[in-house]
Amino acid sequence: MAKAPIAIIGACLAFAAASVAADPTVAGLRVEGTAFVLTHADGVVLRGPDLVGAELDIGDGSTLRIDGVRADPQDPTGEVLLHRFSRRVGTGEWHNPCEADREGHQEGMPIAGRWDADGRFRADAAHFALSCTGGAQAKCVRFGYKPWKHTAEGMSLAPTYEACVRMVRADYCGDGQATTRDGMAIDIFDDHGIQESEGGAEFRFEAGWSEQGAVCVAHTRVTENIDLETLAARCPRLRGALGKECTQASAQALGALVFNRSR
Repeated sequence: MAKAPIAIIGACLAFAAASVAADPTVAGLRVEGTAFVLTHADGVVLRGPDLVGAELDIGDGSTLRIDGVRADPQDPTGEVLLHRFSRRVGTGEWHNPCEADREGHQEGMPIAGRWDADGRFRADAAHFALSCTGGAQAKCVRFGYKPWKHTAEGMSLAPTYEACVRMVRADYCGDGQATTRDGMAIDIFDDHGIQESEGGAEFRFEAGWSEQGAVCVAHTRVTENIDLETLAARCPRLRGALGKECTQASAQALGALVFNRSR
């Protein structure tokens, strides 16, 4: 089947309902995992790489085009797809909206769900967000915390995914305030065998994380951005769970879903 451009009306770049009612040839657009799935009115389904060349009208006077789709080489399951996008405002020039990640790629992915007004992630099949691979949301999917999946025990990974996003951003209070710095290395691990600690004497335990932010903090990642004293004042719920009071064992007892070590 030819991969001619397809106009998809009503998709939103950030947190989008996939409404395609304006195009009578399209019955629906959704995201499964990190793949766009488009169903035509005649029942034909296009998925992932089939949609290279498709143009999404994102409702703010701009258009997003899918220029390429490839399997993430870091994902042994083949589920995660990396997309190259171009964006155009009005009739202007096309440009890639993603900055280069640490590997030098300007790619991104759609993720089913949305972040609500309170800054919490909500699994929602009617909405999707687009995240560039340099961003925390895409990074956490690539780490293996896929919000559409479940653990071997049947637990949804959506809360762990949200906890990972807080961790990557060093959003200790869970209020959306990132305190990390670009290029900071962290050692990530969990109790489900998705990520295991890689060790390293230069790293020490930093914090345990839930979907609401840190449950305890042994030391802050970038003290120039925030130190423990300032964190205690900004986030009163963490008082009594800072410094030497925070260990992996105490973080587990407090309900941490993911942990990290940092320099």
